[in-house]
Amino acid sequence: MRKISVLALVLALAFCFGACVPQQADPVPTPGTTTTQPDAPAPTGSETAAPAEPSRDTLNLCVQSALLTTDGQGTNNLQTKYVLTQMYEGLYYFNEAKGQLEPRVAESYTISEDGKVYTFKLRGDVFFHNGDPVKASDVAFSFNRALTKPDVSSFASKVVEAKAVDDATVEVYLETPYAPFLVNLCNIFILSEREVTEQGEAFGTQISTAGCGPYMMTALDNDVKWTLEAFPQYYRGEAAIKYINYIPIADAAATIIAFEAGELDWIIGDTTSFQSFAADPKYKTEALLANHCNWLAVNPDANDALANGDVRKAIAYAIDKEALNYAAFDGLAGIADYLENPDYNIGAPRSSVKYNYDPEKAKQLLAQAGYADGVDIGTLMYASSGYWPKLAQVIQANLAAVGIQCELEAGELASQLVQARAQDYDIYVCGASSYGDYDNVRRRFYSTLEGSYFVKYKGDKFDWQRMDQLMDESCAATDPAARLALTEELNDMLMETATYIPLNHKVQPYVWNADLNVVNQPNYYCVYDWSWN
Repeated sequence: MRKISVLALVLALAFCFGACVPQQADPVPTPGTTTTQPDAPAPTGSETAAPAEPSRDTLNLCVQSALLTTDGQGTNNLQTKYVLTQMYEGLYYFNEAKGQLEPRVAESYTISEDGKVYTFKLRGDVFFHNGDPVKASDVAFSFNRALTKPDVSSFASKVVEAKAVDDATVEVYLETPYAPFLVNLCNIFILSEREVTEQGEAFGTQISTAGCGPYMMTALDNDVKWTLEAFPQYYRGEAAIKYINYIPIADAAATIIAFEAGELDWIIGDTTSFQSFAADPKYKTEALLANHCNWLAVNPDANDALANGDVRKAIAYAIDKEALNYAAFDGLAGIADYLENPDYNIGAPRSSVKYNYDPEKAKQLLAQAGYADGVDIGTLMYASSGYWPKLAQVIQANLAAVGIQCELEAGELASQLVQARAQDYDIYVCGASSYGDYDNVRRRFYSTLEGSYFVKYKGDKFDWQRMDQLMDESCAATDPAARLALTEELNDMLMETATYIPLNHKVQPYVWNADLNVVNQPNYYCVYDWSWN
């Protein structure tokens, strides 16, 4: 018998990273109409005859970093959102794979004739994990709170306020008609007003029972493990899988070792090992293109060189995206010409300014900027985990080949995100998930969302007023063709700044135990839809 599990050995090697960790304790309807949608399909396991007793009741999963918060409105960090998505729900859910809205806390809504008031009717059988029924006052509280939270405020950017009409009815008032609103509100999780108020500043730093999703948190052991348990009162029925254990493992190789040892049941693997897993009958696999774009952020305020638009464009033309794809994703990822994938996101342009690999043009731009003999642009920041080191190394080599020098600086993802949002970097290779609409760009570009964006456009370098105007006008446009014309103009302006250089749309190489029934999504999986044979 083994003295120590493989996972324990992996963790001893892998947890050499720091993090700020919580401690224990369908198309838009015509205005004036009512839209009622049927309940989402039952869990996968209930669609076919299942054994009298499932073989297992526990699912072991991992994420790349420790949990940043237990506040459902506290972060947009992908790794933490994997967990929060199981615990919290919004009024509606955007099914990425199907590209459609599904009802959750709300059962129907109406839109006023002027398109500025949404009235939601709530289900009467929804409860928070703390036992309280979900009321319209909780929904109104959650929307109004979201306006003050940097990580989710962009989803509520056109909301003026939300009001409870009665316990089952809430009205949300918008500044202007807003085409992405129904998609965006899927990212505003509903919280228990009582619990958030009672915990005050402590909320998000300990176990939360303020959600109404299919799973509730029952254990939080710092950055070692946390456990979710199926919520018995969940209104769509109790989940087929009883427990989820989450374990943070930063290192991709360590994740593979733990999975092969049987101590993890489903992973987002790496593309190198994907083919061998696909050939093994013990596993099931799916390579799914994520609704996610990796990009190089360039800070125009960092130094004199990066303040020069020709230097920034030289950087963009110097990068070989195919080389990045093969180095980090074995050629399985999608090449990103634009920041939002038009296949996944409503209103995203399919034609606009883009930067193809052209090292000779990069050299010409450098000479035009006065740097014919080369230039040092500072430091390239990147996360030390996952595929980021490979991306950073190729980018550094691409830049050096045209005479642009930079040092590499690895770090922990969560702390780097804080640093980047304070514009305390030179260039930074990172990425972000999208949410089904082109207006996702708002949180990276809109002038008033300080604390959300990595590049500050307000000032004398860019026509930020026109950029803001185009974001607002495109969101208010109800005609798809008119909206697309506006987003194309906006996209051209944003790409001309050469401050966010799209690199690739990453691939999700999913691998899982063959006895597990899984419904994969481009970004956020829902364990509620899974079951064991």
